Amino acid sequence: MRMSGDDCVIEAKAARRQGRLTDATALYVEAAESFRAEHETARWAHALRHAAELALKAGDTAAGLRDARAVVEYYRSSPPTTLEMANALRVEAMAEAAMGATASAKQHWSEARALYVDAGVADGVAEADRRVATLASA
Repeated sequence: MRMSGDDCVIEAKAARRQGRLTDATALYVEAAESFRAEHETARWAHALRHAAELALKAGDTAAGLRDARAVVEYYRSSPPTTLEMANALRVEAMAEAAMGATASAKQHWSEARALYVDAGVADGVAEADRRVATLASA
């Protein structure tokens, strides 16, 4: 029997804390699938964004980029909170940079930065500034 999306998220968070990134990624993907099956698209996108970020950290850049793009595409058609969009763009930009797509990574970091400013998230602004500077010097 499959776990519920909520149970998958709980297990994914525990796996992430324990450093089991591959397991955490798989659990977030399972959570996303469960939320999608339950027509909870906002929760699907949130879980899939976490899966994308963890896939990147685990070294699966292609999966991270694919999942991040799916989330950003969904958010562009069904706008989330400012912070959710900024975080999705952040993950997409990290994946693009890892794949060598510097121009689109800079564009998405700049867009994320503006949203972090709007959301009042100074750490997000600072990270975006650092990442754009690094990409500009590459």
